[in-house]
Amino acid sequence: MRGSLSEGLSWLERALEATARVPTPLRIRALSGAAWLAFFAGDLERAEVLCEACLQLYRTVRETREAHKLAASLLWLGWLPLTHGNDDEVRFLLEESRALARDGGDTRNLAYLLHFLGMAAIGQDNYAEARSLLEESQHYYREMENQQDLVWSFLYLGQVCFAQGEAVRADALVEEGLAQARATHYQMGVACSLYLLGRFALAHGATTKAQPWLDESLTIFEALGLQANIAQALSWLAGIALAEGERAKAGPLYERSLALFRQMDDTESIARCLQQWGCIVAHRGDAAWAAQLWGAAETLGTATRSWRSFDLFTLFTALGEHADYERMRAAVRAELGAQAFAQALAEGRAMTPEQALSAQGNPVLASHPHASAGADSQKIPSPSFPNDLTEREVEVLRLVARGLTDAQVAEALVISPRTVNAHLRSIYGKLNITSRHAATLFALEHQLI
Repeated sequence: MRGSLSEGLSWLERALEATARVPTPLRIRALSGAAWLAFFAGDLERAEVLCEACLQLYRTVRETREAHKLAASLLWLGWLPLTHGNDDEVRFLLEESRALARDGGDTRNLAYLLHFLGMAAIGQDNYAEARSLLEESQHYYREMENQQDLVWSFLYLGQVCFAQGEAVRADALVEEGLAQARATHYQMGVACSLYLLGRFALAHGATTKAQPWLDESLTIFEALGLQANIAQALSWLAGIALAEGERAKAGPLYERSLALFRQMDDTESIARCLQQWGCIVAHRGDAAWAAQLWGAAETLGTATRSWRSFDLFTLFTALGEHADYERMRAAVRAELGAQAFAQALAEGRAMTPEQALSAQGNPVLASHPHASAGADSQKIPSPSFPNDLTEREVEVLRLVARGLTDAQVAEALVISPRTVNAHLRSIYGKLNITSRHAATLFALEHQLI
């Protein structure tokens, strides 16, 4: 299909409207394809609607002889809710797909769905199950001589072993993936393997070891033109510079990283970087500066444990980082004292990311030309909301509870639909829910509307 993703999606949806009487299995495949196109075009709300329509149709034919032909459609359809936290739907779709694939002897799709089920288990912190599923998936990849996906299986298994405390085994698996990627000239696999090795090294404080791996991964990502991956690699190279006290060197790296994230309208990643950088400077003893960085992160929606970092198309995030952040935050609060910690957080909330990075623990807002309103706001205590929801998250929640779509919420708050979706993922994670209906009930129960 030629043209842009949006053009392809429009064409496919028009075809679906014009061919309402086509056989149901064929319509399911078309709807599954349309959902994927919507997802990659960035229209998550549209993708969910198409996904639900596809699922409803599948339920009407699941007992028929034609159902076994739909394993692939269900497999890829199951990937969509995996990216935004609907674990029950993920499990249903992937388990259905596994049964269909096993019954039909469909080894190729069986390998993929085992991989996706492993990803879903990672999202639920069930690392033992994830490891078993990923190892079985890897067996099929080897059997099919599927070299590229074999690389990914090494990287996922490496992450799971790292999360289970088996650092040596984790390194060995990722190094095997790196060797496989180099042998097959699979540059994306090489870059992600190097990136993950760098992340593992950083988690153990080995900045000297991490630097060349991250540098090489950045070079490859730049050659491939992968902006999101470039931004992530830059953010960690900035972190290394901060960890080594080289603030002048860190500046250009984090400035470029933030600029790329802004171009992609990815405020969630900016918040995540601020959290990570806060942890790094806290390790160096800059407690007030860390709190300012965390405060700045909170105004962006705050990255939470609801992050979905395990799909095949994003870079890997080392497991356990959120728990490390919570531990470091508690340690900084104890060091500064509750009042000073709250003050530093309030200062950070009134700062842009760049201001927080240049503040270095000092209240610099009064001298900044755009900061007078923020400085005044520090005198007013921030409102307290249930479940650590931020003020912006409550604004989003209230509008969602009133029945607004993501697009309508974005228009009302003058933000992008992608930012709305990031806020919703954060809200769902903090409330431990998976639907707009549950969010509405929470808002009503806590008198937020």
